[in-house]
Amino acid sequence: MKFALTRVAAGIGMVIAAGSAQAVLTGTNTLSIDNDAVATYMPDTESWIVSSNGPLIDSFFTLGTGSKEKLTVETQYGLLYSGSDLTLTGAVQSNISTFSWFGTPGSFETLGTGISILSASGDTATINMSGWTMDWNTVQNIPLGTLAWSAGYANGVGNITCDAGSGCAVGSAYTLTYTATIPPGDPSGLGDIKYYLELHGTVGPSPIPEASTYGMMLAGLGLVSLMTRHRKQAGV
Repeated sequence: MKFALTRVAAGIGMVIAAGSAQAVLTGTNTLSIDNDAVATYMPDTESWIVSSNGPLIDSFFTLGTGSKEKLTVETQYGLLYSGSDLTLTGAVQSNISTFSWFGTPGSFETLGTGISILSASGDTATINMSGWTMDWNTVQNIPLGTLAWSAGYANGVGNITCDAGSGCAVGSAYTLTYTATIPPGDPSGLGDIKYYLELHGTVGPSPIPEASTYGMMLAGLGLVSLMTRHRKQAGV
């Protein structure tokens, strides 16, 4: 009976491990934001010098260019300098990441629905970004949640791709891309300007087990308890 009990416990462990291995990106995960690029203004040449500890795959955005490529720093794209992890629970976040554009500081935040998972499969996922906004040049809450302008993008939806074969597991690298347009007539004076965001980083851990994992654990504990009680009764 002891051998049978051991096999039951091992089987439970294998089921839980299998469920974990098949996990995809969920709302309990987080996304770190790489902000390792450095831009320094050189007064002598009136230009910006950009350096990075990698091949310039840092997180960035473009505004007003209708381009998804880095062109000229500070005028045609902005670098993200510091930030916190992006949560996927739908919670509102402030000061997610700071940036500089045209020499003026700004920051990103979410309003209303925050950021949440819409769909996830294998190494890809889509997220709700309809509440994505930015503060810049004393203007607060410039809306960046609608009017996608490029093929492959839906209004208010960001696309996530993780390392091939990773299943977006904890520790895997991800790339998030997103397009939007500032609504016409926005009080910021930036209406009709196209926006592209590209974030890089790693998937963070789930702070709590998923409901399915809890269910397997409880079922397993119940089975072990039943086997133990049966063993005791058989010994009487």
